[in-house]
Amino acid sequence: MSIIACDTSSHPIGDTHSALDELAWRVVCDAVAGEAIKGCGLSYDYYVERFSSAIERQVDQLPESQHAQALQIARESDYATPAQRQETQDWNAANGICTHGITLGCCPAGCGSNE
Repeated sequence: MSIIACDTSSHPIGDTHSALDELAWRVVCDAVAGEAIKGCGLSYDYYVERFSSAIERQVDQLPESQHAQALQIARESDYATPAQRQETQDWNAANGICTHGITLGCCPAGCGSNE
């Protein structure tokens, strides 16, 4: 999936910061969300992990000046920062929930099973 930068013709000459094409970025966010939901097993926590990690890979392809705005838009689709995701994982671990956001012993991936 590629990112499209905004045409900077409306920016003053010499301005090296291009604006984020918000419409194109929203399309990217929707596509990433669609892929993340396909593999999450209907676990919200796992969806957020998959979505957020994929968004971060996409943001890395943007100019640094666009990162904050892109992440702000992604928050509308449940983007969580690495610290927020770690906080969720820590809470889950302390409360008998696996890394996929499912009760231990009930996860289809076998988390918490005594095999």
